[in-house]
Amino acid sequence: MHSLPYEYVDKKVTPWGGLRLVQAYYEGSGLKAKFRESAMYSPMSGAGYDHYEIAESFMISVILGANRLVESSTLRFDDVVKEIFGWKMGMPSQSSLSRFLAKYNYDDSDRLFISLWKSWFETIKMDKVTLDIDSTVITRYGHQEGVEIGYNKDKPGRGSHHPLIAFLNEPKMVANAWMRTGDSASQTDFEAFLTQTLEIVSPEKIGLLRADSGFSGNNCLTFLESKQLKYVVAMRLNSGIVEKVLACKEWEMVKDGIETATFTYKAAGWGQSRRMVVLRKDIRKLPNSAGKTIKSKSLFQEQDDYVNYRYSVMVTNTDMSAAIVWSLYKLRAEAENQIKELKYDYHIDGFCLEKMHATEFAFRWIITAYNLMSFFRREVVSKDVTHTLSTLKFKCIAIGAYLSRSGRVTRLKLSAQ
Repeated sequence: MHSLPYEYVDKKVTPWGGLRLVQAYYEGSGLKAKFRESAMYSPMSGAGYDHYEIAESFMISVILGANRLVESSTLRFDDVVKEIFGWKMGMPSQSSLSRFLAKYNYDDSDRLFISLWKSWFETIKMDKVTLDIDSTVITRYGHQEGVEIGYNKDKPGRGSHHPLIAFLNEPKMVANAWMRTGDSASQTDFEAFLTQTLEIVSPEKIGLLRADSGFSGNNCLTFLESKQLKYVVAMRLNSGIVEKVLACKEWEMVKDGIETATFTYKAAGWGQSRRMVVLRKDIRKLPNSAGKTIKSKSLFQEQDDYVNYRYSVMVTNTDMSAAIVWSLYKLRAEAENQIKELKYDYHIDGFCLEKMHATEFAFRWIITAYNLMSFFRREVVSKDVTHTLSTLKFKCIAIGAYLSRSGRVTRLKLSAQ
């Protein structure tokens, strides 16, 4: 039997020594200074915690994998992380975190995050960015405020929240995020949400806006046009669009098995016709291709081969070719990947408090942690690297370290192995 001798030491040790790299970037880049200048309450909490330190420590706990307040509070026992970030009090308790998150109402939250995110995005040196609007369902298992029964593909009949998120595609960041009740439709609050998003990211900087078919209603499209935004939005295959699709005679080949066409379409209730781009994929050549099949044979007797294709339709106010419209729209899939990362690595589905404004406040701090790590990945690791948080933790953050004091100087000793 192998028995490895062991002993206890009185050194302060952490498995997260690589946070020193994150802290150095956070401070050296000026993001910390902009954060400290934001609209946080100045009075200390009853336990002596500064609100800035509570917010910072909450974000760090999320980065390290916490998905509940009780898990966030376990970081309070890590004196090395406390020293790395220079927190006077360290990580607060679960009760202090709960009081902090409940203290800020919706107006406070908007004031804080509009200012903070806007100042951060102004540092991004890009002439144009692509804005992707998407929503997701977060299943809940309690009766907290805002938990309602709505569309829930994975857990039908279960209560949920239905957040709305705006992604910046090129820097892989989140421009804005709202928590909404579970019975909200995709386009619920769209106009107010986009208006606020345009306060954070200037409309002149948005080269293209993309969204799925949940945002293809006339109100959404008209609002985008009123803001003079170029857009590509997926359309549902209703009977009127199906009729126009099957009437298309001229198809342009993009590559073997994929063809595009264009037509104008005016739905009932629309004040104007809009340009549609249709894509069809030959399932005989591409059997696993995405898109919708058209099944209603009885309505279109004259068509003998439409059943061999899957179709996708997009509405756009651009003058780009159909092939380019499709190639740009399919990149919107990155937003789905970002949502998965937010759920699996940042646990946006894990922090649900009694009051909905507190749940949204926690949700937006998680988004801020996501943006911080996106900055870090882009500016410190590599612009070409697309590592998720779990990979960044493995490669950059999970480094054993301890504090060593010599004279009046405290040093962080990191493992080189």
